[in-house]
Formats: sequence, C-alpha cells, structure tokens
Amino acid sequence: MNPPVKIAAVQLCTGTAVADNNRQIERAVREAAAAGARLVCLPEAANLLLPEVTAYPAACVPEAQDTTLAMCRSLASELGLWLHTGSLLVRTEEGDRIWNRSHLITPSGTIAARYDKLHTFDVKLGGAGDFRESTSVKPGTGAPVVVHIAPLGITLGMSICYDVRFGYLHRALAKAGADVLLVPASFSVITGPLHWDVLLRARAIETGSYVIAAAQCGERAGLKVYGHSRVISPFGELLAEAQEAPTILYADLDPDQSRQTRARLPCLEQERALLPADVITVTD
Repeated sequence: MNPPVKIAAVQLCTGTAVADNNRQIERAVREAAAAGARLVCLPEAANLLLPEVTAYPAACVPEAQDTTLAMCRSLASELGLWLHTGSLLVRTEEGDRIWNRSHLITPSGTIAARYDKLHTFDVKLGGAGDFRESTSVKPGTGAPVVVHIAPLGITLGMSICYDVRFGYLHRALAKAGADVLLVPASFSVITGPLHWDVLLRARAIETGSYVIAAAQCGERAGLKVYGHSRVISPFGELLAEAQEAPTILYADLDPDQSRQTRARLPCLEQERALLPADVITVTD
C-alpha cells in the first residue's frame, strides 16, 4: 500500500504581463511546497492570458525561450516537488500558431512529459460566446499521455480544458493506467455554471479516477473566466473546491482508492464493442 499523496491545485488570475504572472506562480508554488504538497498543479494558460485569441502567435515565444517554463523547472528542483504546469502557451516551430502545452516537471527539474491540447475550443455559443481557438492554437497529435510517478504511487493522465467534454480521451487515459486525471482549465463563464462540475464528476465517476482541475479565475481586459477549481474523488465526491478568487486547494490522494473504486464499479472492464447502429426511419 502507498501512503496518501498531498497535492495542490493552484487557481490563478493570469494576465497579459508574463513577468507578473511568473511572480504569482512562484509565490503559489512556494506556499504549496511549504504546506507539504508533493505535486503542484497550475491552470491552463499559466504564463499568459490575452483577451484576443489571434494575438497569441505574436505574443508567445518558443518553448526553449519561455521564462515561465524555465522558472517552473528551477522551482521544482529547488523545492524537490513534482510540478504540472497546467498549460503554457508557446509558439509553434512554424511560428504561425501556438501550442497549448502541458509539462510535467520532476523534482530534479527535468521535463518528464509534454501534452499538447487535443481538442481546440471552437464553439458557437452566440455573440461573445463564439470562439475559435484553432485560429491560433495548433491541435495536438492525438496520442494520450500517461505518466506513472513511481515515488508517489500514482499515474497521471493529461488533458486540458475543452478536452473534458470528450469522455473517450479520459477512458483511454484510464485504460492506459491513469488513476489521476489532470484537467487544467480556463473555462467559459457561459458554460461554467452548467457544465464544469458535471463534466468533471462524470470523468471521475466513469473512469474511477481522481480529477485535479486547476482553473483560471477573474477578469482581465473584458475577458472573464469561471474559476471554481475542483479536486474530485474516484467515486465522484468533491474533496476541495474554490470560488472566484486566486487560491490554493489541497487534497490527499489515496493511491488505493482508485483501485478499490474500479473493483466496486468495473466499468472500464465491461466495455463492449459496438456494431454499426441500427437506424430506423418511421414515416407514418
């Protein structure tokens, strides 16, 4: 049996100035480390959040030049913790778009894994709710990313924000061994009150996994995001929740809890291959 793992989910109000954002991240990570967190998780777009999606390619730099990533690597090494960057927005190799990219950093400061957001937020919610992330964000390749952290006894499955709506991704992560699903986000205030908590609980319940959802909050230059970070148990219980201000959530994850939940509700083992649908048309 593995002992519980103390984790921290950091809710930020990231803005347009990277240096200010870095100072905010550093304060939070140091506070979480002092509280005993062994894994610290940041939200989506931790390094930069702009009101216009088309402005990102010019504002972002390639990963090798990103000061937030360099700082996170240094902090992880200094403090001896695992650090999930949530996601950082970095310019693609071609330079015309950006990657919305997660990194998992080890206590030695090395990058253990990268994940590029698979599903871009291209939606038509009406008026200010219309959004087309793919104009600036290049989608990932589609390969699920799972990381087993042997010293902690947990296995992480990586996703970002809009990915939460696609259950097949999270089932694939769980079937590949993930017992903790990471869902860093900058969620819309239009859909947040209706969908955020429901989707996170659904991903936890259907896979028997913990869900850590560190989120952006607040308003900058007219852009408002939902906040309400969450940590959810494999049985769907809310272990920690934030409201609408920057904060740090803490929770103890029991590595055996996922296994016990999956034994009680073996949904992942009970999947059946589906035949083509029978489509019946009734005209009378």
